[in-house]
Amino acid sequence: MLNLLRPHLRLALATSVTLCLVFVLFRGNFVDAPAKPTTRNLVLTSANEMDQRLQSAAATALGEREGAIVVLDPQTGRVPAVVNRQLAFGEAGEVFPPGSTIKPFVALAALRSQTIKRDTRIRCRGKYKRTHAVGACSHPRKPGPFDPAEALAYSCNYYFATVGERLNENDFARTLSEFGFGRTTGIDDDQESAGVLARDRWQPESAVGEGAFLQVTPLQMALAYAALFNGGKLFRPSVAAAPDFRTQLRAETRVDDGERSLLLEGMRGAVEFGTAKNAHLDALAAYIVGKTGTATQLQGFRSQGWFAGIAFPSSTETEPANAQLAIVVYLRKAHGAEAAEVARSIFEVLEDTHKTKKDSLQVSVHQVTENATYRMPLEDYVTGVVSSEASIEDEPEALKALAVAARTYALKNIGRHKNNGYDFCSTTHCQRFAGTQARPALATAVRATSGLVLLDDQQQLIDAYFSASCGGMTANIKTLWGVDGPEYLHGVQDDYCNSGSHYRWTDVIASNQLANALRSDPRTDVGQTIRDLSVTRYDETGRAELLSIVGDRIRTISGWEFKLIVGRALGWNVLKSSRFSISRSGSQFVFRGGGFGHGLGLCQEGSHAMAQRGLSFQNILAHYFPGTTVGDYRSDAATRRCSHFRVVYPQSISDEDIEQVCGLVETNRAELLRRVAAAGIEPRFPNMEIVFNETTGDFVGHTGIPAWAAAATRKNTIELQPLALLKQRRILETTLRHELAHALIDTVGSGQTPRWLAEGMAIYLAGEGKMLEAYKSDALAPAETVERLLIAPKSLAEMRTAYANAYALVSELIRTDGESSVWKRVAQQTSRNNLASHLRISNGLTAKLI
Repeated sequence: MLNLLRPHLRLALATSVTLCLVFVLFRGNFVDAPAKPTTRNLVLTSANEMDQRLQSAAATALGEREGAIVVLDPQTGRVPAVVNRQLAFGEAGEVFPPGSTIKPFVALAALRSQTIKRDTRIRCRGKYKRTHAVGACSHPRKPGPFDPAEALAYSCNYYFATVGERLNENDFARTLSEFGFGRTTGIDDDQESAGVLARDRWQPESAVGEGAFLQVTPLQMALAYAALFNGGKLFRPSVAAAPDFRTQLRAETRVDDGERSLLLEGMRGAVEFGTAKNAHLDALAAYIVGKTGTATQLQGFRSQGWFAGIAFPSSTETEPANAQLAIVVYLRKAHGAEAAEVARSIFEVLEDTHKTKKDSLQVSVHQVTENATYRMPLEDYVTGVVSSEASIEDEPEALKALAVAARTYALKNIGRHKNNGYDFCSTTHCQRFAGTQARPALATAVRATSGLVLLDDQQQLIDAYFSASCGGMTANIKTLWGVDGPEYLHGVQDDYCNSGSHYRWTDVIASNQLANALRSDPRTDVGQTIRDLSVTRYDETGRAELLSIVGDRIRTISGWEFKLIVGRALGWNVLKSSRFSISRSGSQFVFRGGGFGHGLGLCQEGSHAMAQRGLSFQNILAHYFPGTTVGDYRSDAATRRCSHFRVVYPQSISDEDIEQVCGLVETNRAELLRRVAAAGIEPRFPNMEIVFNETTGDFVGHTGIPAWAAAATRKNTIELQPLALLKQRRILETTLRHELAHALIDTVGSGQTPRWLAEGMAIYLAGEGKMLEAYKSDALAPAETVERLLIAPKSLAEMRTAYANAYALVSELIRTDGESSVWKRVAQQTSRNNLASHLRISNGLTAKLI
């Protein structure tokens, strides 16, 4: 059974998380702690390697075409790749009209000047006839008027030319100037062009990027788009290797959240269904937003194609700090759609770097209709399940919720058919699977949630069931299937699915037809005729828990089994669920019900409605699986079961090192239990998972705490810095003992032990006190002061002092009353009244517990 969970704990100092400080590290410099990449962020062996990949991809994508490509880091202004510097920087004075790539800036200027609002709608007339310089619209006809986001997505010339009539030239020029148009970028190139930002030449055609008002370089365009989405920062660019690059901020402008949201929506629309849709950028793992443009050179007649795009890690990570890569493509004798296709080849470099070792996890699926078994990556299997189970779903967040549920179910149930030689079948017995081909939107949902699963409060995989429709309330697994189940499968009220096609239904079945169907199974066979059929008990979710069937014999059966028997005989569209009532009309039985399927867990019709109302996939999953969280898993880890612990660690760690770890944790466990038993207490030591992170960046990313901590414990999981680092600093054993002590203290104290007492006791038991003597206060600090500092330290120095003082308090208690007395005191901390008691310290100081 695979159990390689890597939940994103996001631990906070003010919660029930315990930290083990790397006290030894305070005496020297800590190793660099690279930021933990998110699941879909760039994973690089080196920045130089990534530069080479981008440069190679850009050169190959452009090929023999005449044009230029600029690849830019939107967070710094560094240019990791450029093809055809002469055209990219305008070295020969060549500058170009931007075409429709200027429309986001038109929209921004119009919003700022209140020329339009977010909901300003204009009906497209096909061709803007007031001047011949504005090309006719080529987008599909739409019956209703466009709002600004739709106009961006479809690149409606009529909309923006109309806005151009109303927009003041100075307002537009001011916005363009703020984003660096009309001046050099400052790149180290003496021949760089400043482009053209003309005055007194404003025409409606300027709003669609044509004419003499504005001429730009691809580099200017890349920097301007980066500023749109990085928080308004306009950088001085440089073509430099990462180690040699120093960020230089030229200027800042403001793009408020509402403006940015509209631009994101419009430019994502261009990628998904608008002018860039044929490039299929929405099928990539990264979340791409972009804008195409087609323009005509001044005094020319051939078109020129543009594409400007920005990559984010996912649809839920589009904040300014998450902008990853900006790409601008300029092509002569081409159209914008072609430029978007060129850009895709470069964005695909991110696709390669998104892939981690978790892609190596393989599952086997038996395709029942073909009587053939196929082996494939887990994510391909999830894509096939989502494609089969949500073939007509069009809400991205609903698709993501289903992808997370399907992945969780797969990981929880790997080996379901191990006796048959494979993991899963292709029927509803496991999850429906009809192959790995999927619509781009479905594939995008799976990639956007890659590796995400649902975890219970013990950070274990949940039973992630889903069905088409719950009919108004999800099922309780106990009354549905007669098995005990967790709280998240006890049923929840669902008012979202009431607009679904299966919310309510009526089936009328002739008595003789129903009798024939029931005779197909001995559990429901009552003879030739049915004299009476009734629901004798409903459960709290409205489902028929028990039915009575009266004929020549009397049978009692569960509502779910009855539904299955009838469905097998008459078809699965008859009695779609067990949430029904029964009445009789002459020789017919009338079933009035709601829902489709078992109704456990995720309701797909309700999920669709929630997504339509703007709720995220996390919101959807939290509604249907209350008390669970979305986390990540790692399949590039190894596990080892010690006698009482499970250790999760990178595969690079040797068996000998893990043997040592097992020995340490088992020895320290026994010693801690012995010390507690000496106080007359016999606690149950919790089952613990011990996780060694591969890098300090991984540790920081998984826990959300600073790199100066050696470990963090939440519930039954101990997260540790890399094993090699702990061994190098000679703190492996003390760190493990400290965290095990915390686990035992939490058990003895029922989780109510004040922070100062828990930390002080853990430091004492781990033997770390001597490391802290230099940091304690001259006078013994009150417990409430130490508690406050531990909960919300303002600095690392303050945290050191708080730990030292916590140890000093506990040491004094042990000196005066003995260790057993302190253990008993910990065991008594089970109520707020006890927590409010006062401790008597031998020197007369009184400290109040909180």
